Amino acid sequence: MTSERRRYWLSLGALVVVLPAAIVVNSWDSLSEWRRSQLQKPIVVERGSAQAYAGAEWQLTGLTRLPGATPDTTLIVAEFDAVVDDPTLLQAGPCAIALTDDKGRRWLPVFLPGRAVRQGRPAAADKPRCYGLARAEKGKTIAMAETFTVPERAAGLTLSVSIGGAKPAYLVLK
Repeated sequence: MTSERRRYWLSLGALVVVLPAAIVVNSWDSLSEWRRSQLQKPIVVERGSAQAYAGAEWQLTGLTRLPGATPDTTLIVAEFDAVVDDPTLLQAGPCAIALTDDKGRRWLPVFLPGRAVRQGRPAAADKPRCYGLARAEKGKTIAMAETFTVPERAAGLTLSVSIGGAKPAYLVLK
């Protein structure tokens, strides 16, 4: 084997080892940050109870089913309250809401409440959404509502609330 050929194969072998190692080294911080930001510590709140979380006392006030746009879907209007205790902590990060069923399926809120919500739960259609926490004042109660489109047979629904500044903990309102 000539020295030129030997260098070629050594370079190719080194590339196979060095390239994956460089990718791991350069992405390690991103992977660590991503892992830390994942929701890992649920705080389960039974129906009718309130729980302190991220600068407020949170309580689920209702999960209402309304007819969906198609026969096999239904709209869920989740209504919940937050009594503000620490506005700075409450506004420390974005608010994220999700609805989960007993099978582990997860849905995000629809962008705007539809006509069915305005007809079936007009008071809920006018309530602010979770992202409206920027105007939170100490001692005030913020009544919020989110709408979800889910399969008609979805059961055992729970509402998850997470605030960026309180992660990895999050609320599970039953």
